Amino acid sequence: MRIPFTALALVVTLSPTAKAQDVAEAEFVMGLMEQMNRLSVTFNREVCGFVLQDNEGNYSSTKASWGGEASCASMPLEPGIRAVSSWHTHAAWGLGYDGEVPSIQDVEGDMRFGVNGWVGTPGGRLWFVNGTTGTMTQHCGRGCLPEDPNFFPEEHGPVAESYSLDGLYTRFGRAR
Repeated sequence: MRIPFTALALVVTLSPTAKAQDVAEAEFVMGLMEQMNRLSVTFNREVCGFVLQDNEGNYSSTKASWGGEASCASMPLEPGIRAVSSWHTHAAWGLGYDGEVPSIQDVEGDMRFGVNGWVGTPGGRLWFVNGTTGTMTQHCGRGCLPEDPNFFPEEHGPVAESYSLDGLYTRFGRAR
């Protein structure tokens, strides 16, 4: 049984409230996730971390943490370090596992910590999760990141361009 990415159970210094998607952050994350998604698919392990922003507005990432097939926990941030978003991959494609969308735990974890999130999928999608509203949108669609060559497209039905948290609950067939 695969256990979805769960909220990071650690104490970190986070932004007071998540903000809308930033173009410079998106460019930084795209470069980061191109590299991380390739490794994640190759080794069939989730990889995760935080996007940081310094006082001059420059973006960087924490050191990548390696998880399992369907879970990952980032290392704690040092005091005074500010995380603006989380990021993680969904590893390689797995039969019966709907890894082409962020999980409910992914979204609720970002909301709980007050940060946005980024999620790379086995089909090469990159999702942006708004940590305030719980809405998620595809920053770029299937194949925009390195994808698993064994990926079976749309196993769980069509993947929408965006979802609300309620829509995600519906996709996973769960009551809220």
